[in-house]
Amino acid sequence: MYSLFRKEITVFFGSLTGYLIAFVFLIANGLFLWVLPGNYNLLDNGYASLDSYFALAPWIFLFLVPALTMRLFAEERRLGTLEILVTHPLSLLQLVWAKYLAGLVLVLICLLPTLIYFYSIYWLGNPIGNWDGGAAWGSFIGLFCLAAAYIAIGVLASALTDNPVVAFVVGLLGSFLAYLGFEFAASLNWTPAINELLINLGINEHYLSMSRGVIDSRDVIYFLAFTFTLLVLTSLMIQSRLKALKTQLKKIAWLVGGLAVLLVVSSNWFFRVDLTAEKRYTLSPVSEQIIGQLEAPVKVDVFLEGELPPGFRKLQQAVVEKLQDLNSYADFRIRFEKLDPYELVNTSKEQEKLFDRLVSLGLRPTDLRLQRDEGTVTKLIFPGAVIKYKDYDIGINFLKNNPSLSAEENLNQSIETLEYELMRAFKQLVDDNRPELAFLGGHGELDEPETRDIRQTLSENFTISDLSASDLFHRDTLPDVLVIADPVRAFPEPDKFLLDQYLMRGGKLVWLLDPVQVSLDSLSRGETTIAFPRDLNLNDQLFRYGVRINTNLVQDVECLMIPVNTAPVGSAPKYTPAPWYYSPLLSPAQDHELSRNLNRVKAEFVSSIDLVGNDEQVRKSVILHTSAYSRSVQTPLEVSLQSINNPPSQSLFNEQKLAVGVLLEGQFQSVFKNRVLTDFNAQRIPVVEQSKNAKMIVLADGSLIANQVSRRNGQIQTLPLGYDRYSQQTFGNRDFLVNAINYLCDEDGLMALRSQAFKIRLLDKVKIREQRFFWQLINVVLPLLVIALFGVIFNVIRRYRYSR
Repeated sequence: MYSLFRKEITVFFGSLTGYLIAFVFLIANGLFLWVLPGNYNLLDNGYASLDSYFALAPWIFLFLVPALTMRLFAEERRLGTLEILVTHPLSLLQLVWAKYLAGLVLVLICLLPTLIYFYSIYWLGNPIGNWDGGAAWGSFIGLFCLAAAYIAIGVLASALTDNPVVAFVVGLLGSFLAYLGFEFAASLNWTPAINELLINLGINEHYLSMSRGVIDSRDVIYFLAFTFTLLVLTSLMIQSRLKALKTQLKKIAWLVGGLAVLLVVSSNWFFRVDLTAEKRYTLSPVSEQIIGQLEAPVKVDVFLEGELPPGFRKLQQAVVEKLQDLNSYADFRIRFEKLDPYELVNTSKEQEKLFDRLVSLGLRPTDLRLQRDEGTVTKLIFPGAVIKYKDYDIGINFLKNNPSLSAEENLNQSIETLEYELMRAFKQLVDDNRPELAFLGGHGELDEPETRDIRQTLSENFTISDLSASDLFHRDTLPDVLVIADPVRAFPEPDKFLLDQYLMRGGKLVWLLDPVQVSLDSLSRGETTIAFPRDLNLNDQLFRYGVRINTNLVQDVECLMIPVNTAPVGSAPKYTPAPWYYSPLLSPAQDHELSRNLNRVKAEFVSSIDLVGNDEQVRKSVILHTSAYSRSVQTPLEVSLQSINNPPSQSLFNEQKLAVGVLLEGQFQSVFKNRVLTDFNAQRIPVVEQSKNAKMIVLADGSLIANQVSRRNGQIQTLPLGYDRYSQQTFGNRDFLVNAINYLCDEDGLMALRSQAFKIRLLDKVKIREQRFFWQLINVVLPLLVIALFGVIFNVIRRYRYSR
């Protein structure tokens, strides 16, 4: 075997044809990846990643591998030396293995110069070395497995004919069919079981997983079984020329049966090794649990296709990869398709109808600006997906749009939350239990129109109701979450007692309180008003739970801008934007899963919160705070729009990250412990003095949950929650509150998925702009020189050995 193996290596590098094949392979890679503009260009993509290389390699391999293997057996058969080899004292399988290993080494030699790409991306990272080496090496292992499968196909094709050109064509066609042919067959609307079988038989399904840096035992066994099967068939094909084929059918039947058993066993007992730095392709246990609850196949229409900039293509790739990860654990296949909304319709009327349907499913459109030869073109895209399961359709959004962040940071945050967004949608599809969310009334809380937006948003996952405090224990069950939205009247002691006992029984509370009263009507008329403390009779209760809401007002440099008339008296009005420090843009805390990766929250006349007490059974987390340039002013306080003309000195904004939203979790002590309850407990409910595990959120601004309401001619119109008319931006109020309520009801740990953090790995744009030609030259020419140098050394050694 070794002599035959060495002979193949010698023949390949002893002729000009071998070097020509290697040069064509390396030139094609170099041009597509480093020179020619397009989706595969590594420099234009802007990310320190070799994903384009591993996406391009299967197509270049379609031509490289058949060119390397076409003569392995065809040449032997044409020259009449195959019969001589068969008579040697080695089995046909050993003969085939010798040829196969020679082809494998030849491909590996062609691949080794491409390691220069690894070096280049390493040095082009910003900063240097900012790339995921584990993912790259794992992908290289996948590429080697792909080459091994292609070589096995090429060896079989070479054994079928004595014409190398025919062997090349058959090998190319066979490799293409093995790579994508099964997926084409699966698209012909077979039964789900047949579709899944066909897809799993194809090479692409298994290569895609490994090309990301994930080593799955099922993929490894597939490539081993695929290669071994073809090599055995090759040996049988050679033997069939000497004996009748019927005598080999029994062997083939045993082979097929054994492989079928192996694949079935490997599909049920498998392991995955995620080589990426952040383990980004490792599913959490809660995701595996939710996916395991699927009772039917799922179809996911991903509306990220067509002409997209590099960042959106990376988001598209991340969505596809996450769906592939989910498929690894799903009992029923999750099929997905990338769709371009503009390609699905033919007329503008159909397009408008499609866009309206996507919006009705909850997908948020965004403008995308593309640079073309004729100039900048703007089009509307829907960076989300529609999940179809049984008779349900549900839309999810992938893109996080935080105006305070760069485009790269927004896209990276979108990728970080992909698993959470998908799992939240799947949980909604498989879980028929809808928690109850109740809005408390009886103390002047916000009415239905003012909370309509959040009610409609939460109605997809919650049953919404309205209750008074006395209604809580006149029911068979307690609501899962109770929202207290901006009360204006003091709470009587009986109501406080009922709320306390609701919490003691494991209830979840959301307090949205305004401890300071400001007349907005006076401000809207341009008058001066007085901000003074509002007594809600809740201070003692909240203090016992662990927080104190201060009767002050927070001012922040990062705030809303409002239009102010700056024209002289008697002149035509001229409105210019001016900062309104009493409307801070609050920052959700980035170190907590509830508030991480959320847009800033719009507030108005907000107060600060102090954490008090040292109860070790209650965990306290700040989830909403001001910026690093803020201050608090005590009340009573005169408030007027005229203060815009005389703003406070910037040096006064010296308080950092004042807490305005707090999460409390744990076992709370009852406020009414050791108290006489005769006057409070009219309903005679059993008193609980220490709670079960309970949660509450305290927010020191009741307007956070209020959408703007317009009442005209008896009609009520509402604006989206968090919408600012002047800047025409929608801030993160809705997302923040939805996350907060979902966190309170999260018994499975689904919200923990939001804590995933992926490092942004970008290329150094300055270095690329200034040294672009140098790196193109390195990666196109240097691999060729490596092969040429190898050839010179190989032939010098060979000539020296034979000259002796």
